[in-house]
Amino acid sequence: MKLLHRLMIAFGLLLLIVTGASAYLIDSMLLDNLIDQQRKELKLKGEFWAEKVSSSSQTEEEMIEELNQLVMSNKKVEILLLGKQKKVMYTTIQANSLKDWMQTLERRAEKKQDKKLWLVGEAEYIVVSQAVKAGENQRLLLATPVRGIKDVRYEITTNIMIILFIGVICAILLSFFITSSLVKPLSSLMTELKKVRERQFSKVKHIHASGEIGTVTQSVYFLAQELERFQEVQRQFFQNASHELKTPLMSIQGYAEGIRDGIFTGEAASQGLNVIVEETTRLKGIVTEMILLAKLESEENLFHPVRCAAQDVIQQAIEKLQPIAMQHGMTVVIHHDHTNPEIMIDRDKFLQAVINILGNSYRHASECVEVGMYTTDHQVHIEITDDGEGLSEELLPNLFHRFVKGKNGETGLGLAISRAIVERSGGTLTARNHDSRGAVFSIVVPVSISK
Repeated sequence: MKLLHRLMIAFGLLLLIVTGASAYLIDSMLLDNLIDQQRKELKLKGEFWAEKVSSSSQTEEEMIEELNQLVMSNKKVEILLLGKQKKVMYTTIQANSLKDWMQTLERRAEKKQDKKLWLVGEAEYIVVSQAVKAGENQRLLLATPVRGIKDVRYEITTNIMIILFIGVICAILLSFFITSSLVKPLSSLMTELKKVRERQFSKVKHIHASGEIGTVTQSVYFLAQELERFQEVQRQFFQNASHELKTPLMSIQGYAEGIRDGIFTGEAASQGLNVIVEETTRLKGIVTEMILLAKLESEENLFHPVRCAAQDVIQQAIEKLQPIAMQHGMTVVIHHDHTNPEIMIDRDKFLQAVINILGNSYRHASECVEVGMYTTDHQVHIEITDDGEGLSEELLPNLFHRFVKGKNGETGLGLAISRAIVERSGGTLTARNHDSRGAVFSIVVPVSISK
């Protein structure tokens, strides 16, 4: 069963239960309230008339006339005025029913079990007895049939049920539209998730929704885009890796077969052996960097962070590459804000990351490389800037991917390794082109706070 149908059935059953319980409570309480209200009204009228009669010297006809006017608003009220020895002085009760009333009165008004209603004959009445003139033993009985109250209750209950029924229909229709607005995006999301499961990342569409569902749909869409990029990177990785590994292997195979078959002899054989050694060394370096990169991205216990002075690490990296800078006639300019904050890093690996970035800048610089370091908002910023040609717009988005090489690049793994090391150190590594000329590599790592 679809989610929409389940929600509608659950909501409908809940409304029926609530409505049924409400109708039962209203029906059971309404009759008692109406009876109490009617009894109070009769009692007030009786007391008002008795008080007025006791304080005036009206004739019996005038008293009866005033009594009729008092109860005229409710034609269902029966009047029984008794005198001495329960003599009927005046009544509106029909003659054929008066005998039943007198018998009931003689039996002291036989009551039902709830002791609130009088049973006269086969009819139930609400009765109020009021003394008129104590010295003359006059008593006024005002009675109204319960049947009329029940009719009123039935009418009120019917109207309430109609209103509740209309409310239930409106609530169900409203819930249908609300539920549809919630379930429809979920159904569409299930369709898009099937595309993700089938690896059709490019076909995943962004579903427009609001609230938490909108957040989820947006996350799924971004996830699909990221998976598509990852899939493309993986594809390029295998292509580039196969190319990088195939080239030295072909050279090694060619010279080895030539030497074996006697094609290369003497000096040529010696030169071929040198090429085999060089290509084997290069191949070993590529494999080593690939293994290191895989470990950086997967192994948790590979890093052993310690608290180090950031400026000392930068200075050590510059000193290690000083021979290369002198060989290329490179000038290295250092800028810092005279602070030496401590950072929590694996010193050897972080040093390797800085050396990779610095060596890359040396290869692409014309004459000068600037290394700047400053601290802001509990973060250490390290910027390495060269005065070369800068990064091409095509290369910039994929610069830190595996086997992506620019001009004069080596294996295409150095920057990918550097980014992995910096990110495992809790920082970020970004690259951009300088406003005037050259490329800028920026490392941001948090300052280590002493406990």
